[in-house]
Amino acid sequence: LSEINFVELFAEFNTMALARALNKMATTATGPAASSAVAALSTAGSYALPELSYDYGELEPYINAEIMQLHHSKHHQTYVNNLNAALEQYEGAEKAADVAKMIALQGAIKFNGGGHVNHSIFWTNLAPPSKGGGGEPTGKVGELIK
Repeated sequence: LSEINFVELFAEFNTMALARALNKMATTATGPAASSAVAALSTAGSYALPELSYDYGELEPYINAEIMQLHHSKHHQTYVNNLNAALEQYEGAEKAADVAKMIALQGAIKFNGGGHVNHSIFWTNLAPPSKGGGGEPTGKVGELIK
């Protein structure tokens, strides 16, 4: 293989690996919480902030409503915005056959794509008492705490 073909192959592999990971997550998610987390991962070719199944204030007094609002609508939204921007730039670089730019964008795609996926899962691990969350730890974890 010539050097340019290797570079193009490497850039394509990294993008495809992230796409495969996101698609696998979307197709293998089980349970309503996991399904709702991945449902918002891709819409019409771009990624979107998932809606929460609870209000920001429902986790108080353990997590402040303002902290939840900032974490979800600002911090997580930033991952989504940056992922979409990087993917749009990647598409332009791909059309222009700008391999150097395609490679340069890999870090932003991985970082922001990973942040988006991690946060989408994180929100499903939280639940207010009205939806089965809260209470004292049980089992081995509960025993170790006592």
